[in-house]
Order: sequence, then structure tokens, then C-alpha cells
Amino acid sequence: MKNILLPVDDSIHSVQALQYLTRMSSALQDIIYSLFYVQPILSDYILEEAQKDPAAMKKLNQMNERNAAVGYDILKRHQERLIELNVPKENINLLTRPRQQGLAKDIIQTAYRDSVDAIVMGRRGLSKIQESFIGSTTKDVIEHNSDIPVWVVDNDISSKNILLAVDGSTNSIRALDCLLDFVRPNPEFELTLFHVQPSLRDCCEIDFTETQSPEDLEAFAKIIEKADKHCIDNFMGYARRKLEEKQIHADRLKTKTQATKLNIGRAIIDEFSQNGY
Repeated sequence: MKNILLPVDDSIHSVQALQYLTRMSSALQDIIYSLFYVQPILSDYILEEAQKDPAAMKKLNQMNERNAAVGYDILKRHQERLIELNVPKENINLLTRPRQQGLAKDIIQTAYRDSVDAIVMGRRGLSKIQESFIGSTTKDVIEHNSDIPVWVVDNDISSKNILLAVDGSTNSIRALDCLLDFVRPNPEFELTLFHVQPSLRDCCEIDFTETQSPEDLEAFAKIIEKADKHCIDNFMGYARRKLEEKQIHADRLKTKTQATKLNIGRAIIDEFSQNGY
């Protein structure tokens, strides 16, 4: 049985993350939904001052109790949403505690402690202008956790076509393995492996165009193209073997490759936006 950690708060972002996961539920068999709310914490200075005054400490304890009550209230409301979406109550864990090391670190620590299979989080945009950036907590969870898969959910998503951007690296293999484990039982999900062929500028931060001859630039480009083809061919061979191993019909997997235009990230976003993933 897979255990999914869902850090939640009282925002629409958490609701969207829950809805996304339950839409995947026909593919995600035998799931434990671990809802986790991190309570606010008062600074050490306030705690130190309160320890000098019994009346102040009493008020501080009352405030902590209210924070815990708010946390449980939020968790119960999310639990009710999951039950309405046909998740068995016995498959839902509720966990709240005061912040200890910081939101991201507390989430990661809980994920490791409970040996979860993935972390699913809603995305908070920083502002309308910076809407392409993920929220700071989600960003920190991704950056400081190298072992547990993190799913970032943005907006209301209904498509069951999944785009997996790959470059043939070890992390691409890990992403594929994780994805196949989750969607294997449900034939409704279609997978597309999307590879953007890197250019010279994607492989080196130095601009050689002014210091190298056109012949040299062409030679560098051919080296990159050959190495990339070898790497991605090996990866696609691995992907086909994994499909056979997990008894997933080959028709459920598509592959697409294109040359980079402006940059690799933009090519991935364009593919995602234009083809209903």
C-alpha cells in the first residue's frame, strides 16, 4: 500500500492537490492519504519572556492549543472532501504539529520518518507577474529532498494524458520508474516521453560564437548531437523493457523528440500547453 504525504493548509491550492490525487485514484491502488498541517510557531524570544511570567505562559499555551485546534479543523475539512470523493476514511491519516525547523524541513522530515512514496503539494504563485514560479515552500521541498518524488499541482487538472520530459539521465530513469509504478493498473492514462535535443548553448555557459570558426561550432554541435542520440536511445530501450516488465501495453506509451528552439524549458512548456497533458 502506497503512502502519499499531502501537506495542506486552508487554501484552494491544497484543495486542487487533493482533487488531482483522487482523480488519479483509479490508477493509484491501495493508497494511504497522509494529510499534514504545520502549525504556526512563536519565536524563541516570546517563549523566553513567557517563561518568566506564569500568566503569560498560560496565555501562550492557550494560543498553542488554538493553533492545534485550527490545524485539526483544516485537516477534518480536507478529510471530509476526500470521503466525498469516495476515499475510505480508514485510508486517511491526519497529522498536525507545531513548526519545528521550518515548513519545508518539517515536511521533508515527516516524509522520511513515515517512508512515504511521494509528496503531493499545491503550487502558490508569488504574484501575477511571477506566476510561473512555484511557491517558496514547494520550491524548498523540491531543492532539499533528493530521494522522495514530489508532485506539484497547479490549478484544476482533469487530463489523463501525462507528459514526462526526459533527457536520458539517472533522474529521468527515476521519474519514469515512479510514474509507471503509479499508473500501471489503469489503461486510461496515456504517457508521452518528450525529449528536447540540446544545442551547444544548452551544454556550455560560454558563448563560443565569436571565438570559434563556423567549422568548429559545427563539429561541437555534431558531438553533442551524437552523444545525445546515444544517451536517449539507451533510455528509450530501458523504457520499453520496463513497460514489458510491468505488463503495460506498448500502445500506452508515445515518444516525441524535437530540436531545441529558444531553450529546453520553454519547449517543454509549449508541448505541455498545446497538447492537453
